[in-house]
Amino acid sequence: MRVILDVNVWISALLWGGVPGKTLRLARNQQINIFASEFLLLELETT
Repeated sequence: MRVILDVNVWISALLWGGVPGKTLRLARNQQINIFASEFLLLELETT
């Protein structure tokens, strides 16, 4: 499965876990693929 995460989901995953954190764990376990645009990565960097 291919997934694009919003910056808010990334921040929630990193700070609080929960469902967004589970999404990152699925990616680490190679059960899903997370894709990001250059714009999204820049927004994450500056947030």
